[in-house]
Amino acid sequence: MKTKFIQLSTPIFFLISVLVGFACSDLGSNNSNFRPRDNFYKVTIEQGVWGNVWFWEGDFMPTTDNSSNGRITAVEREIYVHEATVDSMLVPQNGVFYTEINSKLIATIYSDEDGFFQITLEPGKYSFFVKENSKFYANSWDSEGHVLSAKVTNSKVTKRQIDITYKATY
Repeated sequence: MKTKFIQLSTPIFFLISVLVGFACSDLGSNNSNFRPRDNFYKVTIEQGVWGNVWFWEGDFMPTTDNSSNGRITAVEREIYVHEATVDSMLVPQNGVFYTEINSKLIATIYSDEDGFFQITLEPGKYSFFVKENSKFYANSWDSEGHVLSAKVTNSKVTKRQIDITYKATY
């Protein structure tokens, strides 16, 4: 028994290739609503915290036609690592911005151009604040009321994602 092969003409083959390419790509991809690359491959520490700093800007309202114009960008920022901090230790200014943090400062570090940061820390619980202009920014709390926290345990590395969202709408 002979096997028959279908021979496609070049224009038909090209058309099928283009259609398959569109089907496999991110539909509506105009760099909106897509997260930057996660930097887990850069982690070199054996105990402490690593993470990404991403700046969210624009409209992230759910749509059915991919017309949202929100953008997420990895950013370089100065990060302040404090002992675990609750609201009563902060001097607030406009919601998620603070002028003073009245808990012990552990370290100041910087995220790189990819938004990546890491820091070796002793076991314990820590709060992270990002410097935005002359203020400190943090926008989430854990179940115990600690601001933007991460817990470090022996010989473990914890991820702490920092999303700067004050210019985003939902």
